[in-house]
Amino acid sequence: MSILSACPGGSMLNSAVSLGRAGVEVSLLTEFADDDVGKMILRFLDKNRVSTEYVSIHQGRKSPLALAFLNSENDARYSFYEDLPEKRNLKKIRDPGTEDIVMFGSILALSKGVRSELRELLDAAKKAGAAILYDPNFRPSSVRSPEETEQLVCENIGFADIVRASDEDMMNIKGTLNADDAYEYVRDKGCMSLIYTTGEEGIYLRTSALSKYYRTPDILTVSTVGAGDNFNAGIIYQFLRESLSPGKAENIPEPVWDQIIGRGIDFASETCKRNENYISEVFAGKI
Repeated sequence: MSILSACPGGSMLNSAVSLGRAGVEVSLLTEFADDDVGKMILRFLDKNRVSTEYVSIHQGRKSPLALAFLNSENDARYSFYEDLPEKRNLKKIRDPGTEDIVMFGSILALSKGVRSELRELLDAAKKAGAAILYDPNFRPSSVRSPEETEQLVCENIGFADIVRASDEDMMNIKGTLNADDAYEYVRDKGCMSLIYTTGEEGIYLRTSALSKYYRTPDILTVSTVGAGDNFNAGIIYQFLRESLSPGKAENIPEPVWDQIIGRGIDFASETCKRNENYISEVFAGKI
């Protein structure tokens, strides 16, 4: 086994970098340390036009690391390493508005250490009319209690206007076997729109008004790391381009949904062709 590449990563970071490269005004709320890795990440975010105003820096710690191990089909298995302080604080986002889209998910969305701050942020976004997209990006190796984890996931789903989850996410969370079962679960928790991705097997859209399947193209895959994150970036990019809110998904006509899902597929496919976790500058320039 050999190391193919090393780069700044993380679910929300990957999405933010692709959006920044695509010319979207984007901020990243996260936390890491003041070590060499953390300083490298800050420089990388600045270079890719991602605001670091809401990044919390922990003094005297080591920044979290994730190692992705690819199998023969270039699918990833992850190991996580972190050195976070006992007392942690997320920065507060000032004045979220009706034109904003808040995307959250992955490990931070299940972390008890910052749960109160995250809940406060999501409450404020809801009250302000901002749209909320939740990506569980669920990794069993990153959590301890399945029961407690499901409780947090359920609460997160209740905040969301759209849930974008993979078949693997939903299998690990609740053992669902298909898009319809996954949608029933998400809908019962308070979210009426689900985008259910199954890798090369395609994408299923479920809303209160629409049920549709989308094929994904056959491509030569170098790595699947960041594919889902960039699908998220693509659909958010298209929502903004169409001046639409994910909070009103049930009112979006089918042809527009086709454009939204298609853009997500484009972003994800581009990422799968590369060892980086984001769309390339060349691709960003073309769109």
